[in-house]
Amino acid sequence: MLPVRCCGVVVTVLVLLAPRAQGQAQDGVVRGRVIAAGSERPIQAALVRVMGGHGTETTHADGTYLLARVPAGSQRLLISAIGYRASIASIEVRAGDTVTVDATMTESVLQLDELVTTGTVSARSRSEVLSATSVVSGASLDRQLDATVAATLRHEPGVAMGGISPATAQPVIRGLSGDRVVVLEDGLRPGDLASTSADHAITIDPLNAKRIEVVRGPMSLLYGSSALGGVVNVIREEIPISVPDAIHGAVSAQASSVNRGATVGGHASGGFGSFAYRLEGSFRGAGDTRTPIGRMINTQVTSFDAGAALSYVGARGHAGLSYRFYDNDYGIPGGFVGGHASGVDIAMTRHTVRASAEIHPGAGRWESIKADGGVSLYRHTEFEPSGAVGTRFRQLYGSGTVVARHNGWLGATSGAVGVAGHYRYIRTGGTLRTPTTADVSLAGFAVQEYGNGPFRVQAGLRFDFAHYDPQRAGNVTVGSERVPIVARSFGSFSGSLGALYDFGSGLRIGGSIARAYRTPDFNELYSNGPHLASNSYDVGDPRLDEEAGFGVDGFVRYDDARVRTEVAVFRNALSNYIFPSSRGRAVLGRVGGRPLFQYSNEAARFAGIEGTLSLVVTDRLLLEMTGSYVAGQFTNSRAPIPIIVPPDTSFVDASTAPPFIPPFYGHAELRYERPQYFGGLGARWASAQDRLGDFESRTPGYLVGDLHAGVRLLIGGQFHTFTLRIDNLFDREYRDHLSRIKEILPQPGRNLSLLYRLVF
Repeated sequence: MLPVRCCGVVVTVLVLLAPRAQGQAQDGVVRGRVIAAGSERPIQAALVRVMGGHGTETTHADGTYLLARVPAGSQRLLISAIGYRASIASIEVRAGDTVTVDATMTESVLQLDELVTTGTVSARSRSEVLSATSVVSGASLDRQLDATVAATLRHEPGVAMGGISPATAQPVIRGLSGDRVVVLEDGLRPGDLASTSADHAITIDPLNAKRIEVVRGPMSLLYGSSALGGVVNVIREEIPISVPDAIHGAVSAQASSVNRGATVGGHASGGFGSFAYRLEGSFRGAGDTRTPIGRMINTQVTSFDAGAALSYVGARGHAGLSYRFYDNDYGIPGGFVGGHASGVDIAMTRHTVRASAEIHPGAGRWESIKADGGVSLYRHTEFEPSGAVGTRFRQLYGSGTVVARHNGWLGATSGAVGVAGHYRYIRTGGTLRTPTTADVSLAGFAVQEYGNGPFRVQAGLRFDFAHYDPQRAGNVTVGSERVPIVARSFGSFSGSLGALYDFGSGLRIGGSIARAYRTPDFNELYSNGPHLASNSYDVGDPRLDEEAGFGVDGFVRYDDARVRTEVAVFRNALSNYIFPSSRGRAVLGRVGGRPLFQYSNEAARFAGIEGTLSLVVTDRLLLEMTGSYVAGQFTNSRAPIPIIVPPDTSFVDASTAPPFIPPFYGHAELRYERPQYFGGLGARWASAQDRLGDFESRTPGYLVGDLHAGVRLLIGGQFHTFTLRIDNLFDREYRDHLSRIKEILPQPGRNLSLLYRLVF
């Protein structure tokens, strides 16, 4: 019941906030004008943001902007525009006064100082974050935008893409995937089941995202048990935190040739009095994806996404509610050993109600107190070719967090304390015999930051408790043993210590050590039966132990007007690593058999290096490169694997590597950039992968060319962008090692994608 109570707290704050805000004038106004250097031409659609999270505005046709209700005190203003060098201004806001901040921006092909809110105590520029971080926003989001979150992030260091079909693409960070990579929507989990299986799609469409932030490395401290690989946060700012001075938004449309796909959508934000609203919607439709050797049969997709939000903005904060509906019907290709010849169809829907409230006390030790909560109803049905239901999931999921940020406690310069929790009720049906399960988690955490000069230290501690309650008794056959299905409880501490040193002139060095923790999920504990879409027979183990990871991470970061680079190295040792071990091949009631996956604990280690480099070649020409390498290895001995082909049984040696580890891979692009038009020629590559998991086959390396070009036009006072992208320029046949269907089909062929975006 925690999420319901959290929403109740938010509604109470919404009622109490108004009269207090009206009686106190604790805020000020920030206004100004943004122009281009040299010509003094006004810059329209520049983004002006108060970095403490107290408001965002875009400039009008004359370059002016106005931010109302900015809390009094010291604030930092981030001003950015596509094609110009971003700038940060420190200002002092006084209650009842107006501060004028004008900005003159210089054209630049290198965009610096993106805003980051994920994994930090408070919003700050990317160069100041204590973790290896990527941000996709603005022009980079237009260039990389794809049908899924994972495909949109495919060029980011440390991020790979796995899945069964284009619709089910999921991010893989530093070799970890599934439940170990937490995907958020404005800081909260969406309440789907994407992390439990490769055939389950993420219920977030990136079309209307403002930016996508990726924090690599253990993030269990702030985002709870399971965030061992990293966090992907899709930021829409769904619930407004400020009242715009006019209606702002965007309309987008995208078409792609490789699947005859089309997407259209948009969002708009406005206000009246002390209230702000946001409306959003999108539709996506596509047919089968084409490859150089033929079509991926049954990979069509149709999705619809819509949302609405209303918030009250007062002198001391804001409070609001939102509702989102997501519907997705997509296909899974056939052709697996024992799979359906024509594949499987999946229909899913998600209804989500969210609430958010934040109060800024003003004077005193506490900087802000924020509560967020959400409740999602998720339905998921997998259909056989005959139309019969194969597997069904129904999930009620609720989560809530309360975080209080302070400006000094126990000698710290800043920090936060908070509580978080979730409740989930999953009902299963069809051929899957996993019992209906309820689970609940509760956590408390504290993060402290020390130092506001060149040297900063961040320390944190968290305790998590989780309880799983299967709703029926029974047994799971683990090997030759029948293990009873019982309730399980888990609890553990996690913690981290990180540091960042600024040498000046753009050079920063940082690192961290972390003890992370992850509980087994319900399917890992209690699964027992065939899973239609993934063509597997999944068997859990109710005796599984929780994972514990010890990670070490270090990075070097350099930023100036002509060079931006970040190189990170990492090592993450996991005891009791949980994975679906391919323990054999069995007929299991149907001709041809189905792979048998038994969830088990192993000890594993993941280590690697990743980096990115942006180099200004000329004032208009930029070279960008990324590279990523991770090595995964089991560190305990493994028993031979039985190959069960009735009536005979044979044995093979088990692999020393976990399955689905990406090879060395990267991306390079030479890009020409001006505010009015742009273009680039790039390449993606991967080496051969011969470090294989059980039953995996070697994947050869590849080199694939890409091309993009576009224009930005100011027509009728509105900002229009056209972006043409050609992926797999020479229609090359290649296979991605993380694709679950790589042995029967290669990756998509040449794709022409045209994106139109109107910003108003």
